[in-house]
Amino acid sequence: MDIEVLFPTLVGISHADHDTISRINEEVLQHKDAMNRLLNHAWGDNVLSSFDQEKNIFTYAHLHTLRKFIEDSVLQFVHMTRRDKDWKIDHRYTQSWINVTKKFGYQERHNHDRNIEGVPISGAYYFSTNQNDGDLAIFPCDMQYKQFENYVIEPAVGKLVLFRSDVFHRVSANLTDTDRVSFSFNYLLKK
Repeated sequence: MDIEVLFPTLVGISHADHDTISRINEEVLQHKDAMNRLLNHAWGDNVLSSFDQEKNIFTYAHLHTLRKFIEDSVLQFVHMTRRDKDWKIDHRYTQSWINVTKKFGYQERHNHDRNIEGVPISGAYYFSTNQNDGDLAIFPCDMQYKQFENYVIEPAVGKLVLFRSDVFHRVSANLTDTDRVSFSFNYLLKK
């Protein structure tokens, strides 16, 4: 895992290996119809999401390989970026959903702040992308915006991006004719 630093904002970037990507693809395609039934216009006309219908798509659609890859990466990210390493995932707070971003779809600047005790981690896994269908921009925290530019991440199949849930981020518009499919999530780590 690579750690990018926009002090004090930290971003973790990991890439699934070929075998993991293949197993994730098999699971997603096996449950594609069930996930498609959950999609609606949650964030504008050109972004379809399961968020309003199902808040734990990993469990609902039996995406065990994707869930394990993400959870292992979340724990690795926290262990690499914190002094105290004794954190465990609190699955009662886990949320996961699928996003299908169509042509001209985008997401404005937002965060997933929960204001709860623990370490909340959010992120995205790119399932399908042509790498030109909308970058992810991570914003440095407000007190550091004059010293650091936004950190822009190009999507790639199998790429996983992690950050604290209170970090602001946005996704630029998909100006291509193919859909970008990603999985987003919120995890909470507690002692």
